[in-house]
Amino acid sequence: MTIRIITESEFAQRIREVLYDHSLSNIGAVTGPGRSGAVAAVYASHILHVPFIPFGAICPDKFDLLIIDTARESGRTLRKSASWYTKRMGKSPRVIAVYEEPPRVAFWYEAIKPQHYRHETRFAA
Repeated sequence: MTIRIITESEFAQRIREVLYDHSLSNIGAVTGPGRSGAVAAVYASHILHVPFIPFGAICPDKFDLLIIDTARESGRTLRKSASWYTKRMGKSPRVIAVYEEPPRVAFWYEAIKPQHYRHETRFAA
């Protein structure tokens, strides 16, 4: 399996494109699940000029929340995150992934090593 490494400059350009392709007029804060979600959320908060909140923190009621992640394979993480926030806020957050997998992507901040995931065979060819 080939993994494409995404550079910081490519990611910065892509996240701007993805954010501008969505109507995000009432977003009041942004968060992201896990480490990669936090990276995407910090970038998005700077681009959108809204606060980054740590995953699990509550967004002010009068604003919509954006949940963002660097990549989505099955969408399970983002669905679970949106469900968690919906139960606590009483309204659904907006959900965006910067990249859709496959093909598998890895990011400049990740260690240069073979990437193995729980659902993949450890010694796949």
